[in-house]
Amino acid sequence: MKCLICNLGETREGFATVTLERGQATLVFKHVPAQVCTNCGEEYIDDAVVRHLFEHAEEALEAGVELDVRQYKAA
Repeated sequence: MKCLICNLGETREGFATVTLERGQATLVFKHVPAQVCTNCGEEYIDDAVVRHLFEHAEEALEAGVELDVRQYKAA
């Protein structure tokens, strides 16, 4: 797809690092599948992947985690 940010590049399959923060908690997910713009590097993450990230984030927050860095694993 054409990049919505720069309008110049096309997106290709790649990976992103996603950082989520809530209150004093910071969660980092590495190697998240994404579509990445070949021109500006903007990352687009599929809705299903975002839902999966949020589920893992909620579990970590409920467990009292304040800082967590992990590799993304598909469901």
